[in-house]
Amino acid sequence: MISREQALAIARQWASAGRPGPEPEVELYEFDLGYVAWRVIPARPITHGPPAPPASTGYPNAVIDRETGDVSQWASLPAQLVAEQYRQHRAAEGRFPPDVRQVLDKAGWRPGRDATAAVNHWMRRFADELTGLECSPAARAALIEFGGLRLPQFGDDDDLGGGFTSFIHPTLGGVATEGAREFVEEFNNPVYPIGNNEDGPSELVVDAQGRVFMLHWADDFFVGPDIDSAIVKLIRGGPMAEASDLDWQT
Repeated sequence: MISREQALAIARQWASAGRPGPEPEVELYEFDLGYVAWRVIPARPITHGPPAPPASTGYPNAVIDRETGDVSQWASLPAQLVAEQYRQHRAAEGRFPPDVRQVLDKAGWRPGRDATAAVNHWMRRFADELTGLECSPAARAALIEFGGLRLPQFGDDDDLGGGFTSFIHPTLGGVATEGAREFVEEFNNPVYPIGNNEDGPSELVVDAQGRVFMLHWADDFFVGPDIDSAIVKLIRGGPMAEASDLDWQT
Protein backbone atom coordinates (compact mmCIF):
# COMPACT_ATOMS: atom_id res chain seq x y z
CA MET A 1 0.00 0.00 0.00
CA ILE A 2 1.27 3.45 -0.92
CA SER A 3 1.28 5.99 1.90
CA ARG A 4 0.63 9.68 1.40
CA GLU A 5 4.32 10.43 1.90
CA GLN A 6 5.30 7.87 -0.73
CA ALA A 7 2.65 9.26 -3.08
CA LEU A 8 4.08 12.76 -2.66
CA ALA A 9 7.55 11.52 -3.58
CA ILE A 10 6.19 9.74 -6.65
CA ALA A 11 4.18 12.84 -7.62
CA ARG A 12 7.21 15.10 -7.36
CA GLN A 13 9.20 12.74 -9.57
CA TRP A 14 6.34 12.70 -12.11
CA ALA A 15 5.99 16.50 -12.09
CA SER A 16 9.70 17.13 -12.55
CA ALA A 17 10.32 14.54 -15.27
CA GLY A 18 11.98 16.21 -18.24
CA ARG A 19 11.76 19.64 -16.64
CA PRO A 20 14.97 21.36 -15.52
CA GLY A 21 15.09 23.52 -12.44
CA PRO A 22 14.04 23.10 -8.83
CA GLU A 23 11.66 20.35 -7.78
CA PRO A 24 8.09 21.54 -8.43
CA GLU A 25 5.46 21.81 -5.76
CA VAL A 26 2.62 19.29 -6.02
CA GLU A 27 -0.73 18.75 -4.35
CA LEU A 28 -2.58 15.51 -3.67
CA TYR A 29 -6.23 14.53 -3.48
CA GLU A 30 -6.64 11.20 -1.70
CA PHE A 31 -9.44 8.80 -2.61
CA ASP A 32 -10.19 5.12 -2.10
CA LEU A 33 -8.07 3.80 -4.98
CA GLY A 34 -5.14 6.17 -4.73
CA TYR A 35 -4.11 9.79 -5.12
CA VAL A 36 -4.74 12.44 -7.74
CA ALA A 37 -1.66 14.62 -8.13
CA TRP A 38 -1.17 17.91 -9.91
CA ARG A 39 1.60 20.45 -10.25
CA VAL A 40 1.14 23.76 -8.45
CA ILE A 41 1.84 26.62 -10.84
CA PRO A 42 3.35 29.61 -8.99
CA ALA A 43 1.37 32.82 -9.28
CA ARG A 44 2.96 35.49 -11.44
CA PRO A 45 3.81 38.76 -9.74
CA ILE A 46 1.47 41.64 -10.44
CA THR A 47 3.03 44.07 -12.90
CA HIS A 48 1.89 47.12 -14.78
CA GLY A 49 1.04 46.86 -18.44
CA PRO A 50 -0.79 44.15 -20.37
CA PRO A 51 -1.26 40.82 -18.55
CA ALA A 52 1.21 38.08 -19.34
CA PRO A 53 0.00 34.70 -20.59
CA PRO A 54 -0.37 31.94 -18.00
CA ALA A 55 2.72 29.93 -17.17
CA SER A 56 0.93 26.71 -18.02
CA THR A 57 -2.44 25.93 -19.55
CA GLY A 58 -4.15 22.62 -19.04
CA TYR A 59 -1.27 20.94 -17.19
CA PRO A 60 -2.30 17.29 -16.78
CA ASN A 61 -3.08 15.43 -13.59
CA ALA A 62 -1.65 12.11 -12.52
CA VAL A 63 -3.21 9.26 -10.58
CA ILE A 64 -0.99 7.20 -8.30
CA ASP A 65 -2.51 3.80 -7.63
CA ARG A 66 -2.77 3.06 -3.93
CA GLU A 67 -1.90 -0.63 -4.29
CA THR A 68 0.89 -0.58 -6.86
CA GLY A 69 2.20 2.97 -6.99
CA ASP A 70 1.75 2.96 -10.77
CA VAL A 71 1.35 6.42 -12.30
CA SER A 72 -1.11 7.20 -15.09
CA GLN A 73 -1.70 10.59 -16.69
CA TRP A 74 -5.16 12.16 -16.87
CA ALA A 75 -6.76 15.30 -18.25
CA SER A 76 -6.66 18.67 -16.54
CA LEU A 77 -9.96 18.28 -14.65
CA PRO A 78 -11.06 18.72 -11.03
CA ALA A 79 -9.48 16.08 -8.81
CA GLN A 80 -12.83 14.61 -7.75
CA LEU A 81 -13.78 14.05 -11.40
CA VAL A 82 -10.43 12.46 -12.19
CA ALA A 83 -10.88 10.14 -9.20
CA GLU A 84 -14.32 9.07 -10.48
CA GLN A 85 -12.94 8.45 -13.97
CA TYR A 86 -10.17 6.33 -12.46
CA ARG A 87 -12.75 4.28 -10.54
CA GLN A 88 -14.62 3.65 -13.79
CA HIS A 89 -11.35 2.80 -15.54
CA ARG A 90 -10.47 0.21 -12.89
CA ALA A 91 -13.98 -1.23 -12.92
CA ALA A 92 -13.71 -1.79 -16.68
CA GLU A 93 -10.40 -3.66 -16.52
CA GLY A 94 -10.78 -7.02 -18.17
CA ARG A 95 -13.89 -5.97 -20.08
CA PHE A 96 -11.99 -5.81 -23.38
CA PRO A 97 -8.74 -7.51 -24.45
CA PRO A 98 -5.72 -5.18 -24.33
CA ASP A 99 -5.40 -4.88 -28.14
CA VAL A 100 -9.09 -3.96 -28.49
CA ARG A 101 -8.95 -1.63 -25.50
CA GLN A 102 -6.05 0.21 -27.15
CA VAL A 103 -8.17 0.87 -30.24
CA LEU A 104 -11.14 1.96 -28.12
CA ASP A 105 -9.04 4.33 -26.04
CA LYS A 106 -7.55 5.90 -29.17
CA ALA A 107 -11.06 6.26 -30.64
CA GLY A 108 -12.19 8.25 -27.60
CA TRP A 109 -14.04 5.61 -25.60
CA ARG A 110 -13.78 5.55 -21.83
CA PRO A 111 -15.69 3.72 -19.08
CA GLY A 112 -18.90 5.57 -18.30
CA ARG A 113 -18.88 7.42 -21.62
CA ASP A 114 -22.27 9.09 -22.28
CA ALA A 115 -23.22 10.39 -25.72
CA THR A 116 -26.92 10.82 -24.84
CA ALA A 117 -27.20 14.37 -26.18
CA ALA A 118 -25.66 13.48 -29.55
CA VAL A 119 -27.75 10.32 -29.86
CA ASN A 120 -30.98 12.13 -29.04
CA HIS A 121 -30.17 14.79 -31.65
CA TRP A 122 -29.41 12.11 -34.24
CA MET A 123 -32.65 10.25 -33.51
CA ARG A 124 -34.68 13.45 -33.90
CA ARG A 125 -32.85 14.42 -37.09
CA PHE A 126 -33.59 11.08 -38.74
CA ALA A 127 -36.95 10.42 -37.10
CA ASP A 128 -38.69 9.93 -40.45
CA GLU A 129 -36.16 7.36 -41.66
CA LEU A 130 -36.28 5.52 -38.31
CA THR A 131 -40.08 5.40 -38.09
CA GLY A 132 -41.31 1.89 -37.32
CA LEU A 133 -37.95 0.65 -36.04
CA GLU A 134 -38.03 0.10 -32.28
CA CYS A 135 -35.01 1.27 -30.31
CA SER A 136 -34.70 -1.35 -27.57
CA PRO A 137 -32.90 -0.60 -24.28
CA ALA A 138 -29.96 -2.68 -25.53
CA ALA A 139 -29.68 -0.65 -28.74
CA ARG A 140 -29.97 2.65 -26.91
CA ALA A 141 -27.34 1.65 -24.35
CA ALA A 142 -24.94 0.70 -27.16
CA LEU A 143 -25.51 4.03 -28.91
CA ILE A 144 -25.08 6.06 -25.72
CA GLU A 145 -21.81 4.39 -24.74
CA PHE A 146 -20.19 3.98 -28.16
CA GLY A 147 -22.04 6.51 -30.34
CA GLY A 148 -19.83 8.63 -32.57
CA LEU A 149 -16.80 6.33 -32.39
CA ARG A 150 -14.77 5.32 -35.43
CA LEU A 151 -13.37 1.82 -34.88
CA PRO A 152 -10.67 0.72 -37.34
CA GLN A 153 -10.05 -2.97 -37.86
CA PHE A 154 -6.69 -4.70 -37.58
CA GLY A 155 -5.13 -5.64 -40.90
CA ASP A 156 -3.52 -8.92 -41.83
CA ASP A 157 -0.21 -7.72 -40.39
CA ASP A 158 -1.84 -6.92 -37.03
CA ASP A 159 -1.50 -3.24 -37.77
CA LEU A 160 -4.37 -0.79 -38.11
CA GLY A 161 -5.51 0.25 -41.54
CA GLY A 162 -5.69 -3.12 -43.30
CA GLY A 163 -9.32 -3.90 -42.55
CA PHE A 164 -12.77 -2.36 -42.66
CA THR A 165 -13.66 0.47 -40.31
CA SER A 166 -16.90 0.51 -38.32
CA PHE A 167 -18.72 3.75 -37.57
CA ILE A 168 -21.16 3.86 -34.66
CA HIS A 169 -24.10 6.28 -34.97
CA PRO A 170 -24.44 9.20 -34.86
CA THR A 171 -22.23 9.51 -37.92
CA LEU A 172 -21.88 12.15 -40.60
CA GLY A 173 -24.44 11.77 -43.35
CA GLY A 174 -27.73 9.91 -43.36
CA VAL A 175 -28.90 6.59 -42.00
CA ALA A 176 -29.68 3.44 -44.01
CA THR A 177 -32.66 1.43 -42.76
CA GLU A 178 -33.70 -0.71 -45.73
CA GLY A 179 -31.61 -3.66 -44.61
CA ALA A 180 -32.96 -3.43 -41.05
CA ARG A 181 -36.55 -3.52 -42.29
CA GLU A 182 -35.85 -6.51 -44.53
CA PHE A 183 -34.15 -8.29 -41.62
CA VAL A 184 -37.19 -7.73 -39.38
CA GLU A 185 -39.48 -9.14 -42.03
CA GLU A 186 -37.32 -12.18 -42.79
CA PHE A 187 -36.53 -13.25 -39.24
CA ASN A 188 -39.45 -11.67 -37.33
CA ASN A 189 -36.84 -10.15 -35.04
CA PRO A 190 -37.00 -6.36 -34.49
CA VAL A 191 -33.63 -4.63 -34.82
CA TYR A 192 -32.39 -1.05 -34.68
CA PRO A 193 -29.48 0.50 -36.61
CA ILE A 194 -26.45 1.42 -34.52
CA GLY A 195 -23.89 2.09 -37.24
CA ASN A 196 -22.29 0.91 -40.43
CA ASN A 197 -19.19 -0.89 -41.66
CA GLU A 198 -17.06 -0.15 -44.72
CA ASP A 199 -17.35 -3.73 -45.95
CA GLY A 200 -20.17 -3.62 -48.46
CA PRO A 201 -20.93 -1.12 -46.96
CA SER A 202 -22.98 -2.88 -44.32
CA GLU A 203 -25.49 -1.88 -41.68
CA LEU A 204 -24.85 -2.73 -38.02
CA VAL A 205 -28.04 -3.44 -36.06
CA VAL A 206 -28.96 -4.63 -32.56
CA ASP A 207 -31.99 -6.66 -31.55
CA ALA A 208 -33.90 -6.51 -28.25
CA GLN A 209 -31.66 -9.21 -26.73
CA GLY A 210 -28.56 -7.14 -27.47
CA ARG A 211 -27.34 -9.36 -30.32
CA VAL A 212 -25.44 -7.51 -33.05
CA PHE A 213 -25.77 -8.27 -36.77
CA MET A 214 -24.04 -7.02 -39.90
CA LEU A 215 -26.39 -6.65 -42.84
CA HIS A 216 -24.15 -7.10 -45.87
CA TRP A 217 -25.22 -7.24 -49.52
CA ALA A 218 -23.95 -10.84 -49.65
CA ASP A 219 -25.82 -12.03 -46.53
CA ASP A 220 -26.82 -11.14 -42.99
CA PHE A 221 -24.13 -12.06 -40.45
CA PHE A 222 -24.11 -12.60 -36.70
CA VAL A 223 -21.40 -10.41 -35.18
CA GLY A 224 -21.80 -11.13 -31.47
CA PRO A 225 -24.24 -11.96 -28.65
CA ASP A 226 -23.74 -8.50 -27.10
CA ILE A 227 -22.17 -5.16 -27.96
CA ASP A 228 -18.87 -5.91 -26.19
CA SER A 229 -18.34 -9.18 -28.09
CA ALA A 230 -19.36 -7.48 -31.33
CA ILE A 231 -16.85 -4.67 -30.86
CA VAL A 232 -14.07 -7.22 -30.31
CA LYS A 233 -15.07 -8.98 -33.53
CA LEU A 234 -15.37 -5.74 -35.53
CA ILE A 235 -11.92 -4.56 -34.42
CA ARG A 236 -10.12 -7.89 -34.69
CA GLY A 237 -11.96 -9.14 -37.77
CA GLY A 238 -12.49 -12.78 -38.61
CA PRO A 239 -15.25 -15.06 -39.93
CA MET A 240 -18.86 -14.54 -38.84
CA ALA A 241 -21.77 -16.98 -38.87
CA GLU A 242 -24.72 -16.34 -41.15
CA ALA A 243 -27.80 -15.09 -39.35
CA SER A 244 -29.84 -17.82 -41.03
CA ASP A 245 -27.77 -20.43 -39.17
CA LEU A 246 -28.92 -19.20 -35.76
CA ASP A 247 -31.41 -21.11 -33.64
CA TRP A 248 -33.89 -18.27 -33.22
CA GLN A 249 -35.67 -20.11 -30.39
CA THR A 250 -32.75 -19.49 -28.03
